[in-house]
Amino acid sequence: MNEPTYPLVISNNALTYRFDSISDQLIIHKAIEFSPFPSNAIFYNLALLDIEDGGTANDLAVSNNQDMNRVIATVFKAILLFFEKYPNKLVYFKGSDEAGLRTRLYRVLISRELEKVNKMFAVYGQLTEDTYEEFIPNRPYIAFIFQLKH
Repeated sequence: MNEPTYPLVISNNALTYRFDSISDQLIIHKAIEFSPFPSNAIFYNLALLDIEDGGTANDLAVSNNQDMNRVIATVFKAILLFFEKYPNKLVYFKGSDEAGLRTRLYRVLISRELEKVNKMFAVYGQLTEDTYEEFIPNRPYIAFIFQLKH
């Protein structure tokens, strides 16, 4: 990804990354949070959140702030920073909308950037609750996993 990124404010434990999505119309406060799975602490769920007035986090917001590529590049940067602190963990993510449009968007973006992504990460797609495979471009998945290549 050669897109510019937003500056990140990183928590001490490197599990929360805050930034502002900025357009001509508005500024949206955002956070990227990594949280361990209760059932398997090697997996960390990645959540991209809009921070609403009052501090409430919303993973269903549709921002449409005309900066999607920059936001996605910022998320990618946060994943790299997360792996600097937690190199032996796995990052799990999927879209939060019920229609699966965000998951499809993530699949398209990973497919487009796969050559670059594969230099740093092993990428897996989740087919069913218990079935994963090495990522195949443009194949429908319900979620994705990044593992740092050592």
